[in-house]
Amino acid sequence: MGIMKNKYLRSFFNSAISIIPIAVIVLVLSFTGLAPINNTDYVSLAIGTIIMIIGLSFFQIGAQNGLIRVGEYMGASLSKQKNLIIVIVFAFLLGSLITCAEPSILIMSKQAGLDPIILIGSIAAGVGIFVVIGILRIVFHKSLNVWYLAFYLIVFMLLCILQVDPKNHAFLPFIFDAGGITTGSATVPFILALGAGVAMTRGGNRSKDSSFGLVGLASIGPIITMVIMILINSSGFAPYEVKPAPLPDMNLVVDFGYIGQRLLGSLLPASDFSTLGSMIEVAMALAPILVIFFVYELIFIKLSLNKVLSLLIGFLVSFVGLSMFLTAVGSTMSPIGLKVGQQLAKEQDWIIILIAFIIGCVTILCEPAVHVLTTQIEDMSDGQLKKETVLATLSIGVGVAICLSVIRTLIGFSIMYYIIPGYLVSLIMMFIVPDLYTAIAFDSGGTASGPMAVSFVLPLIVGIFSERSGLTTGVEFYESAFGVVSMVAMTPILAIQILGLASKFKTMYALHIVKNQIHDVRNNEIIHFN
Repeated sequence: MGIMKNKYLRSFFNSAISIIPIAVIVLVLSFTGLAPINNTDYVSLAIGTIIMIIGLSFFQIGAQNGLIRVGEYMGASLSKQKNLIIVIVFAFLLGSLITCAEPSILIMSKQAGLDPIILIGSIAAGVGIFVVIGILRIVFHKSLNVWYLAFYLIVFMLLCILQVDPKNHAFLPFIFDAGGITTGSATVPFILALGAGVAMTRGGNRSKDSSFGLVGLASIGPIITMVIMILINSSGFAPYEVKPAPLPDMNLVVDFGYIGQRLLGSLLPASDFSTLGSMIEVAMALAPILVIFFVYELIFIKLSLNKVLSLLIGFLVSFVGLSMFLTAVGSTMSPIGLKVGQQLAKEQDWIIILIAFIIGCVTILCEPAVHVLTTQIEDMSDGQLKKETVLATLSIGVGVAICLSVIRTLIGFSIMYYIIPGYLVSLIMMFIVPDLYTAIAFDSGGTASGPMAVSFVLPLIVGIFSERSGLTTGVEFYESAFGVVSMVAMTPILAIQILGLASKFKTMYALHIVKNQIHDVRNNEIIHFN
């Protein structure tokens, strides 16, 4: 019992350190007059922060005992299957079904004003296909670098085709955003564990290196499938009519009061599910995983009853935690993010850029999936890559991403001036830095752009652009206000690769020192005869 208590306290402490800083930044901006908020916002922010801390704590504990365990069981079992058809079918189903209800995608589809069926369907298909490709890469021991290079070259070729279309080029910012929002709080823990399970069984001598990279590959799929969908038939997308969905100005106390009444069997109309939005979204995200897993488990794995009950408890804890977290984020962070952006837009450009960098550095710490990733990185690297080091690197990377996004919003130019050079540099660097850092880098890029980036940072950029330009619809709004999620997904890749480059130089320098010391010792042992 003492150990479990320590786990809970440690999880609560880590969650508090992750979430409190962004609330403090909002308060500082308000108190200094840069982005003032009213008394109702203060109350909502305080309650929301507490609920997010508790929710994130529960999610982390539940993920360890539920999502990650299922991924490990499925990964280890699929890697032993001799029938590739079974591997392909279950990997595709798991990848696509989880993605269909990823909270970040649902939030983005509402804010972008696009057809959710076409949007989510094309993204889900891309994730499912590339999860299969990623697992087959591990099974057949193929080079991750070569696969990244090949698929990103395909991406750039498709984008060139899209760019020359005078109508469809407006989709470019959102296409890369789609790749970023794919891997969020529900998807990342499962995909990471799935890759680790396959790698530990079929990864060979490089099992630890092979365990990463699946999230990065899964982020490429939606970009390709969305471009193909748009080129074939763009009727489901209307860039000339896009406008941001109205963000709810909800009182968090009332929101959770209604949830409590519903759970206690109140007399609210049966069709009123608005206050249960986050709970339904999380249930939709977790239920497909359980269904597919138990179908597979009954046929191939056949776990003991105790292990099955442990998994169910883990999923229940994850459900409660993630529901609390997303409800607080949607009710608090989205309205406040939009309001902070509108207020900041009235300040000088350099002040906006500086504050955006600080917000970006803090925002990444609030992403639940990032904590799952960094913990697994520390475990799989045998402590060589500390969680704190990776978090600090990702924090700087996302800070730069938000900063560059604000500059683009204020000046107004195509996001391709960032995307093309950034990914070209990362593709070149992956042949220079150690393979483990490359795999972690691309996984980090997909993980960094989660619910907090979509719920707080995107409304922040929308608020800045709408206040400065006066636009809330049309092509210019669509091209300038969106794209920040794609930047949040790209800059962590470069940041982790730079960390890997620094590690490589450090190792080379240490070897150089050792060689010089050995050389000097041998010189002293030489006897000279006259």
